[in-house]
Amino acid sequence: MSPFLWLRIFFRTGEIRHRQAAFSVAMMAICSVAPTPIFVAYAQTPSDPRRPRTESALLTQSAETASNSNIGQSSAVLVPATIQAFFVTDLYAKVSGYVSQINNDIGDRIRKGQALAVIANPELQAQFDKAEAAVQQATAAVEVAKRQITGMQADLALQEVTLRRQKELFAGKAATAQMLDETQAKHGISTANVEIGKAKLVSAEADLRAAKAEAEKVQALLQYNRITAPFDGVVTRRLVNPGDLVQAAISTRTTPLFTIQQIDTVRVLADVPEWSAVGIHPGLASEVTLYGPGEIIFHGTVTRIATALDPATRTMRIEIDLPNSDGALMPGMYAKVTLRPEPRPATGGPAEAATPH
Repeated sequence: MSPFLWLRIFFRTGEIRHRQAAFSVAMMAICSVAPTPIFVAYAQTPSDPRRPRTESALLTQSAETASNSNIGQSSAVLVPATIQAFFVTDLYAKVSGYVSQINNDIGDRIRKGQALAVIANPELQAQFDKAEAAVQQATAAVEVAKRQITGMQADLALQEVTLRRQKELFAGKAATAQMLDETQAKHGISTANVEIGKAKLVSAEADLRAAKAEAEKVQALLQYNRITAPFDGVVTRRLVNPGDLVQAAISTRTTPLFTIQQIDTVRVLADVPEWSAVGIHPGLASEVTLYGPGEIIFHGTVTRIATALDPATRTMRIEIDLPNSDGALMPGMYAKVTLRPEPRPATGGPAEAATPH
């Protein structure tokens, strides 16, 4: 190849390279300047200028609709609950002694006043016998006082007749002044004796009343030897055996002898949260569902409410009474209660601040 051809090729190659370099420089300049107005134009030119306002209005309307829906409609409240006997009573001994007899055990249905156990207390029985003897002695003292008054009143009547005769004799000069003075003195003594007899009778009657009160007290204590049921129910605990020594639960709390529960009607205890407590009132319909495979449902109404929240849990205690004649509801069971509180009244505007009077 000739030198001239090499030079021609070189110059043409340099021209192509020069053009490519110039094109590259121009493209870099365009890229460094053009993006700014293009980006700003895109940012400042939305596809629909009304779109943000429309979406804002729709969100506001949706929030207001949801708020009105929550105010005007009632939602169900599901809370855990516990079943409890209508009455639960622990029976203690009022007097000390040995258990001589046990008549009932756990599971037995009992009637009010029925004796569950008997406590033997020989010392208390001896005190009662002594009190009875004191009553008899006081009664006899009253009778003696009455008879003494009768004799004193007869002597006083005699002295009155004698005094009247002595006065007649003295007026007729048939009796001396000494004889009249002696008769008047005897009359005064008889009158005083009658008053003393009356005072002794009052004292004897007071002693009789005191003796009777003491006897009634000991007799009442003897009645506590029988552990009786305070109401119709079921024995759920027996913590005593024949021959056990029991202490009187007067100053200190000892172990109970029996526990009695009334389960013909049971209480369902539940705690509702603060936000639903306002809409709950006695008479509100409720459903009590027992835990288990069958999930048995009992329908009832709210019987009573605490009308105050527990500061620790911010919940309000409610009670639902359910009949339990078949014994399906056992105290201690867990359940769940479904309530539908009444809706809160809708307010037209913000709450007004209360001004003190």
